[in-house]
Amino acid sequence: MDSFLINNKICSVNIVPYEDKCGLRDDGTYLICYRGWNVDFHYDEKEILYASISEEESHIIRFGSFPFPTFGKDIEMVKEYLQEKHGIKDFRYYDPDSDEGYINF
Repeated sequence: MDSFLINNKICSVNIVPYEDKCGLRDDGTYLICYRGWNVDFHYDEKEILYASISEEESHIIRFGSFPFPTFGKDIEMVKEYLQEKHGIKDFRYYDPDSDEGYINF
C-alpha cells in the first residue's frame, strides 16, 4: 500500500493485480484474458473510491464513480500523484447516464 498527503490528510492507495479469463478452449488456453490492476483509494479514513487500470491501456485509469465528491478541488493533486508515480495520462470515470460509459475529466 502506498500513500500521499492531500492537505494534511492521508490518502492510501492499494493496488492489486487482477486477471480475468474466459472462454476455456480444449487445449487448456483461454479465448480472452484481461489483466490489470484494481486500485482502491482510502481518503480521510472514511472515503473509499475504486478504480482500475488495464494492462492493455496502462496509461488510463477508470474510476467506478465520480471522484469529485471524494477529493473535491484536491483532485488535481490525485491526478499529479498518478501521473508521476504510475505514468497515468488519461483519467476517466463511469457515468451511467452517458451513452459513452466512461467520461474524461
